[in-house]
Amino acid sequence: MQTSIPDINASREAIDRIDAQIVRLFEERMLVSRDVALYKQAHHQDILNPERERIVLKNRTAQLQDHSFDQDLIELFEKLMALSKKEQFRFLDARLNAQNIAYMGVPGAFSESAVVGFFGDDCSRTSYKTFAEVFKAVAADEARYGVVPVENSSSGSINDVYDLLGEYACHIVGEYLLPVEQNLLALPGTKLEDITTVFSHDQGFAQSPDFLSKYPHWIRTPYFNTAIAAKHVAESGNPAYAAIASVLAAKHYGLEVLVPRIQSSNINHTRFIVVSANQNPISVPDKATLTFTLHHERGTLHRALSSFVALDFNLTHIESRPIKDRNWEYRFYVDLTGSITEANISVLLASLSNCCENCRLLGAYKAASDEHQ
Repeated sequence: MQTSIPDINASREAIDRIDAQIVRLFEERMLVSRDVALYKQAHHQDILNPERERIVLKNRTAQLQDHSFDQDLIELFEKLMALSKKEQFRFLDARLNAQNIAYMGVPGAFSESAVVGFFGDDCSRTSYKTFAEVFKAVAADEARYGVVPVENSSSGSINDVYDLLGEYACHIVGEYLLPVEQNLLALPGTKLEDITTVFSHDQGFAQSPDFLSKYPHWIRTPYFNTAIAAKHVAESGNPAYAAIASVLAAKHYGLEVLVPRIQSSNINHTRFIVVSANQNPISVPDKATLTFTLHHERGTLHRALSSFVALDFNLTHIESRPIKDRNWEYRFYVDLTGSITEANISVLLASLSNCCENCRLLGAYKAASDEHQ
Protein backbone atom coordinates (compact mmCIF):
# COMPACT_ATOMS: atom_id res chain seq x y z
CA MET A 1 0.00 0.00 0.00
CA GLN A 2 1.46 3.36 -1.01
CA THR A 3 1.53 6.07 1.67
CA SER A 4 0.55 9.50 0.46
CA ILE A 5 3.22 12.17 0.84
CA PRO A 6 2.07 15.16 2.92
CA ASP A 7 1.87 18.50 1.20
CA ILE A 8 4.95 20.51 2.27
CA ASN A 9 3.18 23.85 1.97
CA ALA A 10 0.34 22.68 4.17
CA SER A 11 2.82 21.37 6.75
CA ARG A 12 4.73 24.65 6.75
CA GLU A 13 1.52 26.59 7.22
CA ALA A 14 0.63 24.33 10.17
CA ILE A 15 4.08 24.92 11.71
CA ASP A 16 3.68 28.68 11.26
CA ARG A 17 0.35 28.57 13.09
CA ILE A 18 1.84 26.47 15.89
CA ASP A 19 4.90 28.75 16.13
CA ALA A 20 2.65 31.80 16.35
CA GLN A 21 0.90 30.18 19.31
CA ILE A 22 4.27 29.31 20.88
CA VAL A 23 5.46 32.91 20.50
CA ARG A 24 2.34 34.27 22.22
CA LEU A 25 2.57 31.67 24.98
CA PHE A 26 6.29 32.33 25.41
CA GLU A 27 5.65 36.04 25.86
CA GLU A 28 2.83 35.28 28.28
CA ARG A 29 5.12 32.95 30.24
CA MET A 30 7.81 35.65 30.54
CA LEU A 31 5.26 38.20 31.78
CA VAL A 32 3.95 35.74 34.38
CA SER A 33 7.54 35.06 35.48
CA ARG A 34 7.76 38.75 36.43
CA ASP A 35 4.79 38.27 38.76
CA VAL A 36 6.57 35.27 40.25
CA ALA A 37 9.67 37.44 40.78
CA LEU A 38 7.64 40.08 42.61
CA TYR A 39 6.03 37.44 44.84
CA LYS A 40 9.38 35.86 45.69
CA GLN A 41 10.88 39.26 46.43
CA ALA A 42 7.97 40.25 48.68
CA HIS A 43 8.23 36.95 50.60
CA HIS A 44 12.05 36.97 50.74
CA GLN A 45 12.33 33.83 48.61
CA ASP A 46 15.22 32.96 46.33
CA ILE A 47 14.55 33.01 42.58
CA LEU A 48 16.50 29.76 42.23
CA ASN A 49 14.44 26.76 43.39
CA PRO A 50 15.96 23.45 42.16
CA GLU A 51 13.33 21.29 43.87
CA ARG A 52 10.49 23.17 42.12
CA GLU A 53 12.29 22.74 38.78
CA ARG A 54 12.59 18.99 39.26
CA ILE A 55 8.85 18.75 39.96
CA VAL A 56 8.03 20.84 36.87
CA LEU A 57 10.15 18.65 34.59
CA LYS A 58 8.55 15.48 35.98
CA ASN A 59 5.04 16.88 35.50
CA ARG A 60 5.71 18.10 31.96
CA THR A 61 7.03 14.76 30.72
CA ALA A 62 4.04 13.03 32.33
CA GLN A 63 1.79 15.15 30.10
CA LEU A 64 3.33 13.73 26.92
CA GLN A 65 1.44 11.11 24.96
CA ASP A 66 4.54 10.01 23.02
CA HIS A 67 7.26 9.47 25.60
CA SER A 68 9.94 9.09 22.97
CA PHE A 69 10.05 12.91 23.24
CA ASP A 70 10.79 12.88 27.00
CA GLN A 71 14.43 13.98 26.79
CA ASP A 72 13.72 16.59 24.12
CA LEU A 73 10.92 18.05 26.24
CA ILE A 74 13.20 18.15 29.30
CA GLU A 75 15.80 20.10 27.32
CA LEU A 76 13.13 22.49 26.07
CA PHE A 77 11.77 23.24 29.54
CA GLU A 78 15.23 23.49 31.08
CA LYS A 79 15.91 26.24 28.54
CA LEU A 80 12.52 27.87 29.21
CA MET A 81 13.11 27.89 32.96
CA ALA A 82 16.61 29.30 32.48
CA LEU A 83 15.15 32.13 30.37
CA SER A 84 12.43 32.72 32.98
CA LYS A 85 15.01 33.03 35.77
CA LYS A 86 17.09 35.36 33.62
CA GLU A 87 14.01 37.53 33.03
CA GLN A 88 13.16 37.57 36.73
CA PHE A 89 16.65 38.81 37.64
CA ARG A 90 16.59 41.36 34.80
CA PHE A 91 13.12 42.58 35.77
CA LEU A 92 14.01 43.04 39.44
CA ASP A 93 17.28 44.70 38.55
CA ALA A 94 15.53 47.17 36.23
CA ARG A 95 13.27 48.23 39.11
CA LEU A 96 16.31 49.43 41.04
CA ASN A 97 16.71 52.88 39.57
CA ALA A 98 18.87 54.32 42.35
CA GLN A 99 22.31 53.13 43.38
CA ASN A 100 21.50 53.75 47.04
CA ILE A 101 23.60 51.80 49.57
CA ALA A 102 22.15 50.68 52.92
CA TYR A 103 24.19 50.21 56.08
CA MET A 104 23.50 49.75 59.80
CA GLY A 105 24.35 52.51 62.26
CA VAL A 106 24.55 56.26 62.23
CA PRO A 107 26.69 58.41 59.90
CA GLY A 108 30.31 57.97 60.87
CA ALA A 109 29.90 54.34 61.98
CA PHE A 110 32.48 51.81 60.80
CA SER A 111 29.82 50.33 58.53
CA GLU A 112 29.65 53.62 56.65
CA SER A 113 33.45 53.57 56.40
CA ALA A 114 33.13 50.19 54.68
CA VAL A 115 30.54 51.62 52.26
CA VAL A 116 32.85 54.50 51.39
CA GLY A 117 35.84 52.16 51.07
CA PHE A 118 34.03 49.88 48.65
CA PHE A 119 31.85 52.28 46.63
CA GLY A 120 33.64 55.62 47.07
CA ASP A 121 32.81 58.75 49.03
CA ASP A 122 30.36 60.12 46.44
CA CYS A 123 27.97 57.15 46.61
CA SER A 124 24.39 57.68 47.81
CA ARG A 125 23.94 55.92 51.15
CA THR A 126 21.29 55.56 53.86
CA SER A 127 21.70 54.44 57.47
CA TYR A 128 19.31 52.00 59.18
CA LYS A 129 18.91 51.13 62.84
CA THR A 130 19.26 47.34 62.54
CA PHE A 131 20.78 44.71 60.28
CA ALA A 132 17.27 43.38 59.60
CA GLU A 133 16.22 46.79 58.27
CA VAL A 134 19.20 46.75 55.88
CA PHE A 135 18.14 43.37 54.47
CA LYS A 136 14.51 44.52 54.22
CA ALA A 137 15.59 47.66 52.33
CA VAL A 138 17.52 45.58 49.82
CA ALA A 139 14.71 43.04 49.42
CA ALA A 140 12.11 45.83 48.95
CA ASP A 141 14.11 47.77 46.31
CA GLU A 142 14.75 50.67 48.70
CA ALA A 143 18.48 50.10 48.29
CA ARG A 144 20.52 48.68 45.42
CA TYR A 145 23.04 47.17 47.83
CA GLY A 146 23.45 46.59 51.54
CA VAL A 147 26.81 46.52 53.33
CA VAL A 148 26.92 44.49 56.56
CA PRO A 149 29.71 43.03 58.73
CA VAL A 150 29.98 39.26 59.05
CA GLU A 151 33.22 38.74 60.95
CA ASN A 152 35.88 40.51 62.99
CA SER A 153 39.37 39.07 63.10
CA SER A 154 39.52 39.49 66.90
CA SER A 155 35.96 39.04 68.19
CA GLY A 156 34.64 36.54 65.62
CA SER A 157 31.40 36.22 63.64
CA ILE A 158 28.36 38.51 63.74
CA ASN A 159 25.66 35.91 64.30
CA ASP A 160 22.69 38.17 63.55
CA VAL A 161 23.91 38.76 60.00
CA TYR A 162 24.37 35.04 59.34
CA ASP A 163 20.81 34.38 60.52
CA LEU A 164 19.51 37.10 58.17
CA LEU A 165 21.44 35.59 55.25
CA GLY A 166 19.50 32.40 55.83
CA GLU A 167 16.19 34.24 56.17
CA TYR A 168 16.31 36.63 53.21
CA ALA A 169 16.74 35.82 49.51
CA CYS A 170 19.62 38.25 49.15
CA HIS A 171 22.84 37.46 47.30
CA ILE A 172 26.41 38.22 48.30
CA VAL A 173 27.96 40.15 45.40
CA GLY A 174 31.05 41.69 46.99
CA GLU A 175 33.37 41.67 49.99
CA TYR A 176 35.45 44.32 51.78
CA LEU A 177 38.03 44.17 54.58
CA LEU A 178 38.02 47.24 56.81
CA PRO A 179 41.03 47.86 59.06
CA VAL A 180 39.69 48.83 62.48
CA GLU A 181 41.40 52.11 63.35
CA GLN A 182 40.40 53.96 66.50
CA ASN A 183 41.08 57.68 66.90
CA LEU A 184 40.80 60.15 69.75
CA LEU A 185 38.38 62.88 68.64
CA ALA A 186 37.60 66.19 70.34
CA LEU A 187 36.28 69.66 69.66
CA PRO A 188 38.60 71.80 67.53
CA GLY A 189 41.28 73.47 69.69
CA THR A 190 41.04 70.89 72.48
CA LYS A 191 44.32 69.80 74.09
CA LEU A 192 45.05 66.45 75.70
CA GLU A 193 45.42 68.07 79.12
CA ASP A 194 41.87 69.49 78.81
CA ILE A 195 40.24 66.05 78.62
CA THR A 196 38.55 64.53 81.67
CA THR A 197 35.98 62.19 80.09
CA VAL A 198 36.11 59.96 77.03
CA PHE A 199 33.13 58.30 75.33
CA SER A 200 33.09 55.22 73.09
CA HIS A 201 31.67 51.76 72.50
CA ASP A 202 33.10 49.06 74.78
CA GLN A 203 35.08 47.76 71.80
CA GLY A 204 36.63 51.19 71.31
CA PHE A 205 37.98 51.07 74.85
CA ALA A 206 38.96 47.39 74.60
CA GLN A 207 40.93 48.00 71.40
CA SER A 208 42.92 50.94 72.80
CA PRO A 209 44.31 49.75 76.18
CA ASP A 210 47.92 50.87 75.65
CA PHE A 211 46.94 54.44 74.81
CA LEU A 212 44.33 54.72 77.57
CA SER A 213 46.75 53.39 80.18
CA LYS A 214 48.66 56.68 79.85
CA TYR A 215 45.61 58.57 81.09
CA PRO A 216 44.24 56.60 84.06
CA HIS A 217 42.41 59.66 85.42
CA TRP A 218 40.09 59.87 82.39
CA ILE A 219 36.52 58.80 83.08
CA ARG A 220 35.48 56.19 80.48
CA THR A 221 31.80 56.36 79.59
CA PRO A 222 30.48 53.53 77.37
CA TYR A 223 28.17 54.33 74.46
CA PHE A 224 26.42 51.73 72.30
CA ASN A 225 28.06 53.11 69.14
CA THR A 226 31.37 54.89 68.51
CA ALA A 227 29.82 57.30 66.00
CA ILE A 228 27.04 58.28 68.43
CA ALA A 229 29.72 58.86 71.06
CA ALA A 230 31.40 61.28 68.63
CA LYS A 231 28.07 62.97 67.94
CA HIS A 232 27.48 63.39 71.69
CA VAL A 233 30.87 65.07 72.15
CA ALA A 234 30.18 67.43 69.25
CA GLU A 235 26.73 68.38 70.52
CA SER A 236 27.91 68.83 74.11
CA GLY A 237 30.31 71.65 73.21
CA ASN A 238 32.38 70.58 76.22
CA PRO A 239 36.17 70.80 75.63
CA ALA A 240 36.71 68.32 78.45
CA TYR A 241 34.99 65.59 76.45
CA ALA A 242 36.58 63.29 73.85
CA ALA A 243 35.44 60.28 71.86
CA ILE A 244 37.12 57.20 70.45
CA ALA A 245 35.76 56.68 66.95
CA SER A 246 36.55 56.74 63.22
CA VAL A 247 38.00 59.51 61.09
CA LEU A 248 34.73 59.53 59.17
CA ALA A 249 32.86 60.28 62.43
CA ALA A 250 35.16 63.26 63.00
CA LYS A 251 34.34 64.52 59.50
CA HIS A 252 30.58 64.14 60.01
CA TYR A 253 30.40 65.89 63.38
CA GLY A 254 33.01 68.59 62.99
CA LEU A 255 35.51 67.11 65.43
CA GLU A 256 39.29 67.16 65.30
CA VAL A 257 41.43 64.03 65.24
CA LEU A 258 43.48 64.78 68.35
CA VAL A 259 45.45 61.50 68.28
CA PRO A 260 45.15 59.15 65.27
CA ARG A 261 45.29 55.34 65.30
CA ILE A 262 45.32 54.76 69.04
CA GLN A 263 44.35 51.06 68.73
CA SER A 264 46.86 48.63 70.23
CA SER A 265 46.70 46.19 67.31
CA ASN A 266 47.17 47.07 63.66
CA ILE A 267 46.01 43.69 62.34
CA ASN A 268 42.40 43.91 63.51
CA HIS A 269 40.01 43.87 60.53
CA THR A 270 36.26 43.55 60.04
CA ARG A 271 35.02 41.63 57.02
CA PHE A 272 31.99 43.16 55.33
CA ILE A 273 29.83 41.66 52.61
CA VAL A 274 27.82 43.48 49.95
CA VAL A 275 24.33 42.02 49.49
CA SER A 276 21.87 42.57 46.65
CA ALA A 277 18.48 41.31 45.48
CA ASN A 278 20.23 40.46 42.21
CA GLN A 279 22.82 37.68 42.02
CA ASN A 280 25.15 39.47 39.57
CA PRO A 281 28.60 39.89 41.20
CA ILE A 282 30.19 43.33 41.12
CA SER A 283 33.53 41.89 39.94
CA VAL A 284 34.72 38.56 38.50
CA PRO A 285 34.11 36.03 41.30
CA ASP A 286 36.84 33.93 42.88
CA LYS A 287 35.02 33.14 46.12
CA ALA A 288 31.58 31.77 47.02
CA THR A 289 29.37 31.29 50.06
CA LEU A 290 26.93 28.38 50.44
CA THR A 291 24.40 27.46 53.07
CA PHE A 292 22.88 24.06 53.86
CA THR A 293 21.39 21.99 56.64
CA LEU A 294 22.36 18.38 57.31
CA HIS A 295 20.18 15.32 57.42
CA HIS A 296 19.98 14.41 61.10
CA GLU A 297 22.02 11.24 60.62
CA ARG A 298 25.47 10.00 61.60
CA GLY A 299 28.30 10.91 59.22
CA THR A 300 26.44 13.53 57.17
CA LEU A 301 28.89 16.34 57.98
CA HIS A 302 31.81 14.13 56.93
CA ARG A 303 30.11 13.32 53.63
CA ALA A 304 29.30 16.99 53.04
CA LEU A 305 32.89 18.07 53.62
CA SER A 306 34.09 15.28 51.33
CA SER A 307 32.16 16.92 48.48
CA PHE A 308 34.30 20.05 48.79
CA VAL A 309 37.51 18.00 48.86
CA ALA A 310 36.50 15.90 45.85
CA LEU A 311 35.85 19.03 43.77
CA ASP A 312 39.10 20.70 44.90
CA PHE A 313 37.50 23.61 46.74
CA ASN A 314 39.31 25.28 49.64
CA LEU A 315 37.12 26.07 52.67
CA THR A 316 38.10 29.42 54.18
CA HIS A 317 35.34 29.74 56.77
CA ILE A 318 32.68 27.48 58.30
CA GLU A 319 29.90 28.85 60.48
CA SER A 320 26.99 27.00 62.11
CA ARG A 321 23.81 28.57 63.48
CA PRO A 322 20.99 26.83 65.39
CA ILE A 323 17.74 26.31 63.49
CA LYS A 324 14.67 27.78 65.14
CA ASP A 325 12.19 25.22 66.51
CA ARG A 326 14.61 22.33 65.80
CA ASN A 327 16.70 21.59 68.87
CA TRP A 328 20.33 20.61 68.26
CA GLU A 329 20.08 21.05 64.50
CA TYR A 330 22.12 23.64 62.64
CA ARG A 331 22.37 25.61 59.42
CA PHE A 332 25.88 25.75 58.02
CA TYR A 333 27.46 28.63 56.13
CA VAL A 334 30.61 27.88 54.16
CA ASP A 335 33.01 30.21 52.35
CA LEU A 336 35.11 28.58 49.65
CA THR A 337 37.66 29.44 47.00
CA GLY A 338 38.78 27.57 43.92
CA SER A 339 37.40 27.40 40.41
CA ILE A 340 34.19 29.39 41.02
CA THR A 341 32.26 28.65 37.84
CA GLU A 342 28.54 28.07 37.42
CA ALA A 343 29.17 24.51 36.29
CA ASN A 344 31.43 23.65 39.25
CA ILE A 345 29.02 25.17 41.77
CA SER A 346 26.11 23.23 40.20
CA VAL A 347 28.05 19.97 40.55
CA LEU A 348 28.88 20.84 44.17
CA LEU A 349 25.25 21.61 45.04
CA ALA A 350 24.12 18.36 43.40
CA SER A 351 26.70 16.43 45.43
CA LEU A 352 25.69 18.14 48.68
CA SER A 353 22.01 17.41 48.05
CA ASN A 354 22.72 13.71 48.65
CA CYS A 355 23.34 14.32 52.34
CA CYS A 356 22.07 17.87 52.95
CA GLU A 357 18.84 19.85 52.84
CA ASN A 358 18.15 23.43 51.74
CA CYS A 359 21.41 23.74 49.80
CA ARG A 360 21.69 27.25 48.42
CA LEU A 361 24.35 29.40 46.83
CA LEU A 362 24.32 32.68 48.74
CA GLY A 363 26.65 34.32 46.28
CA ALA A 364 29.73 34.14 44.06
CA TYR A 365 31.86 37.27 44.35
CA LYS A 366 35.34 38.81 44.24
CA ALA A 367 37.24 38.16 47.45
CA ALA A 368 38.60 41.17 49.30
CA SER A 369 42.37 41.65 49.31
CA ASP A 370 44.94 44.14 50.58
CA GLU A 371 44.58 46.19 47.41
CA HIS A 372 41.06 47.16 48.53
CA GLN A 373 42.38 48.91 51.59
